[in-house]
Amino acid sequence: MERIKEKYTHELARFEVQRNNIRRLWNIPQDTAELLYTFVKIKKPKHILEIGTSNGFSTFWLSIASESYDAVIDTIEVDKDRFKLAKRNLKNRKNIIQRFGKAELIIPELLDKFDFVFIDAGKINYIDYIKILISKLKNNAIIIADNIISHKDSIKEYLDYIESSGLFDNVTLNIDSGLNVAIYKANKIR
Repeated sequence: MERIKEKYTHELARFEVQRNNIRRLWNIPQDTAELLYTFVKIKKPKHILEIGTSNGFSTFWLSIASESYDAVIDTIEVDKDRFKLAKRNLKNRKNIIQRFGKAELIIPELLDKFDFVFIDAGKINYIDYIKILISKLKNNAIIIADNIISHKDSIKEYLDYIESSGLFDNVTLNIDSGLNVAIYKANKIR
């Protein structure tokens, strides 16, 4: 991971300055970014969806993890200022499609199916996102939801659905704010 950090020193420093100086930026911690990077490197997903771009820090990590093969990242941000900031931060990344608006309105319009999803947006809306996403997931898609522990009350309905629907195998990881890693099983007996 040190080699990656050295290669992207300038970009990572810019994200750090923004995180420390701009209010309302909710970047994932470095450990979580590195874990996302590792999951993408292992899975090698072709189509990644990120809900909640913020200034593009997590998007950047998804992008560098998938730049060596033909992957596309769709990322959605609802806040205009964060969207514009991410646009500037990610201008040199070629495998990212940025979308501005509400995820629950954009996702149904997307044509592709996803094999990797990262959710880090309005916590109370996680349940809506996952229900909309079901028809957009490839079998064995990985869905990673952030803030599972830190915002457990807001995300309870999402987690209950993941655990009781019969559609997912999942585990909650006690890293940083908490991550739930779910694997969609389209063919799982319900």
